[in-house]
Amino acid sequence: MELYKIISSKLADESYQDNIDYLEESWTIIEITNFIKKVEEVITILKVEPKTFKKYHLNKEIHQIVILKQITLFYQIKNKSVELLLFFNNHQGPKKIEKLL
Repeated sequence: MELYKIISSKLADESYQDNIDYLEESWTIIEITNFIKKVEEVITILKVEPKTFKKYHLNKEIHQIVILKQITLFYQIKNKSVELLLFFNNHQGPKKIEKLL
């Protein structure tokens, strides 16, 4: 079985770190560790079966998965690669997603 390559966009890297910064301000190290572990678990799944998660309703090329109830990962599949697009803090509201994606 060939694995999909995981590619992280600049926006995904920045939003991932922004969410860790947010968690550091508002939550405990346990929540931060939980977030990092959940991201790692999702990436493990994406390497094998990226079509597992639902498609984003405004763009069927993009998929989404809730990492924590506060944070959703958006990604797209291209050939044998999965590009992470955005770790979105759900408190920002859906209009901001449209601007970022």
